[in-house]
Amino acid sequence: MKRLVRTIALSVLVCAAATPAGAQSAKTLLTDPVQAQLFNDVSDRLVCQCGCQMILRVCNHQNCPSGIPMRREIERQIEAGTSEDEIVQSFVDESGLKILSSPPVEGFNLAAWIMPGFALLIGLLVVVHFAGNWANRRRSTAGDGPVPEIDPDMKERIERELEAMER
Repeated sequence: MKRLVRTIALSVLVCAAATPAGAQSAKTLLTDPVQAQLFNDVSDRLVCQCGCQMILRVCNHQNCPSGIPMRREIERQIEAGTSEDEIVQSFVDESGLKILSSPPVEGFNLAAWIMPGFALLIGLLVVVHFAGNWANRRRSTAGDGPVPEIDPDMKERIERELEAMER
């Protein structure tokens, strides 16, 4: 068991140590780490347009008709010295807001950022309301009405059986 734990720990350390050296994305031909990071940042902000609805950097379709040209265009613009925002804006100008992996935080798109939290809050309030009603109902039914009288014959039988158990 100790050997297995050591092997797993060593594997994690090797992978963690390899990450900075391998900061280059497997989807780009850029070799400069700064440019590769810029490529990753840009491609994380865009959605592949082949229909897979995956973020461009993680689209794994072999010979993707949309992802490969988009990645090459990002590389070309990075090599030309274009900034991250300018590259993303060029794709938005060409394809519209549907190409963005997350909607801009402005105008009507602000609803996409606010509504999940609002829905969660409403759901939480509904759960609290129904849980409170359920607890009150249980409390009220537990103490309702007079305690029923025990049949005198049954009471006598219980007493006899308790005495028999004590002996």
